[in-house]
Amino acid sequence: MANTRKLSNEEVTALLEGLQSGAFEAPKSSKVEYEAYQFGGSNLELLGDLSTLRLINARLGRQMRNVLMPMLRFEPRINAMPPETVTYETYFKKLDSFLSLTTARVDALKGSILITMPARLISILVQSFFGGKGDAQATRQNEFTPTEERIIQIIGDGILKALEDSWKEIYPCEFELINNETNPAFASFVETHDLVVVCTFVLQLPFSKPVSIDIVYPLQSFKQIAPLLRSKIQRTGEGTDEEWERRLREALMAVPISFIPRLAEPTISLPELLRLHKGMVIEIPAFEDVHCYVEGRELFVGTIGEQDTKMAVRIKKSAI
Repeated sequence: MANTRKLSNEEVTALLEGLQSGAFEAPKSSKVEYEAYQFGGSNLELLGDLSTLRLINARLGRQMRNVLMPMLRFEPRINAMPPETVTYETYFKKLDSFLSLTTARVDALKGSILITMPARLISILVQSFFGGKGDAQATRQNEFTPTEERIIQIIGDGILKALEDSWKEIYPCEFELINNETNPAFASFVETHDLVVVCTFVLQLPFSKPVSIDIVYPLQSFKQIAPLLRSKIQRTGEGTDEEWERRLREALMAVPISFIPRLAEPTISLPELLRLHKGMVIEIPAFEDVHCYVEGRELFVGTIGEQDTKMAVRIKKSAI
């Protein structure tokens, strides 16, 4: 067991005097190696395996089915692939010279995202929407037709809305459309040497080869929420389902409840009760307050009156 005895004041004074006079040699510091730290560098260890982003992509893949189903006329199968971290230059080289690129701003992440869809997918969506089936061979061209541009707009808006719903349980974000491009060279996103996180969603089609949709995030945008992205346990119960709350509120408001004002409580004897017959009059003592009962429980006190030629009760105070 280590000795935990502290030096006394006399011992400390003697030690300091010895160091000043040279009687004791000051301990030499051991050589310590330091590792240079680059501010603004990309340390992938801070993000872990992006387990939270995988969960977000799984939710997003399920919601993408609802976005694409009206165009395809059936519910597609979408697989969310594991996120891949590469340089933007490496990802840029894999892109076709003609495709759909949608850029959206995300203020909460202090950056923007890129959504890429191949031209073959747009052709498939157009053909399926108008009743066609089969693999669509996209012709080599430099721009989309007005119909295809409208399809791109509908799909892009749907994906951005699905992104907001998928992120809101983890880190609420708003995705605002910036622009659409057809040539990767014209897309203003990040520098070529910057790292990006590519999330690929593979769309399985029964009549065509698989086609994919990519959502690209700058790695720099994830650094501020690194603890959330590497967390294995996600918080639950913080989000609210507005549609469920609205329907529950409407259902509660439609429940019928009995409201009974008790106008009088006359008291008669048993012989008088036995002598009652049609036409007899029972005297009611004068009263000022009307006790109101809701489902058998007295909740309010009011006064009797008239409104719009109808007998009415005015609530005067609570009985609780």
